[in-house]
Amino acid sequence: MTNIIRKLQNGLQTAKAGWLLSIFIALAMAAGVQPATAQTFTILHEFTGLPDGANPQATLIQDAAGNLFGTTFTGGGAAEGSVFKMTKAGRVSILLDFNNLNGSFPHSSLLMDSAGNLFGTADEGPGGAGVLFRVAKNGGAQIFHAFQGGEGSEAAVPAGGVIADAAGNFFGATVLGGLGFGTVYQVDATGKLKALHKFLGRPDGAGPQGPLVQDADGNLYGAAVEGGTKNKGTIFKLAKNGTLTVLHNFTGVRDGGAPQGGLLMDSAGNLFGSAFTGGDSGNGTLFEITKAGKFVRLYSFTGGTDGINPNGGLIQDPDGNLYGTAQVGGAQGLGTVFKLSRAHTLTVLHTFTGGRDGATPFAGLLRDSVGNLFGTAEQNFLLQQRGGTIFRITQ
Repeated sequence: MTNIIRKLQNGLQTAKAGWLLSIFIALAMAAGVQPATAQTFTILHEFTGLPDGANPQATLIQDAAGNLFGTTFTGGGAAEGSVFKMTKAGRVSILLDFNNLNGSFPHSSLLMDSAGNLFGTADEGPGGAGVLFRVAKNGGAQIFHAFQGGEGSEAAVPAGGVIADAAGNFFGATVLGGLGFGTVYQVDATGKLKALHKFLGRPDGAGPQGPLVQDADGNLYGAAVEGGTKNKGTIFKLAKNGTLTVLHNFTGVRDGGAPQGGLLMDSAGNLFGSAFTGGDSGNGTLFEITKAGKFVRLYSFTGGTDGINPNGGLIQDPDGNLYGTAQVGGAQGLGTVFKLSRAHTLTVLHTFTGGRDGATPFAGLLRDSVGNLFGTAEQNFLLQQRGGTIFRITQ
């Protein structure tokens, strides 16, 4: 299909009739990819490394005033990452610089509580296996819990952000600890940790990633990037009583492989997510698991203009369309932002070029109340070496 489309594109340059264009569009639509619709892509900030940080890898969050908050994996004063705030006017300030003692290299999304305090996870720290940190709204930061490494660790190396319940308990996942294959954990309001499930690798999964999703009954849902019956990852449900159920074992073929953390649950209880690999071309898939437990493949990435390796959490608009990012691929090979309609037609909203717009988006997207999309690109390097971007797409 890709070769046919390229030949038609070359033919369009010299064709005097319009029928080749019609064929090209029809072929693209048959492949499940729509031509990009009109939208505006705006660079809101370019990271410089110092003092603002570099290489953002986490999904942004937004407060009621329209301010954006996020993390950078590197950069900042000690070059080990930062927590930042960007005002609606575009001013960026650093709320926390990481320096190994308080954690390092944050790559997970933040959580804001009702008082405006921020919570997140980072690597390293005093226990050598990661931290859950708190940044107070009025300034100042503290380690809320330090994960302990070594043999017999209850939970180690948090992956993905945390969620919280009404009682102030935090829930997340670690890729190590427990029996060596990772855990789902709870940290209570006092900072005390409890491992809710210790993965076995097979058949339940290995290397679980957050953030988790919690339903109204208190059940937790998440993805394990490895393990399961085929060792290609699982989607799991952890009941409030501690019973874990595997909702899907990935095969690494048609359904996908290496499912990513950050599942989306809609109001009906259906789950949506992305698999980093697998599918018809090995380039990843988008999927749904219905409330009744049926697995549905929604889209298989071709490795062409649509992108390769979808990552980060999906988001949904009121019409049921899904939005996300692909880490690489696209027309320039540097990643895409996409929209998947309810009819499973994919539209590329932006193809990254590696210039001022950035490259390799590692994180998912944020959608505001009027439909603007916000995201980050991990790096930009074609014009000059920079530390990534924050962008907005207005449709």
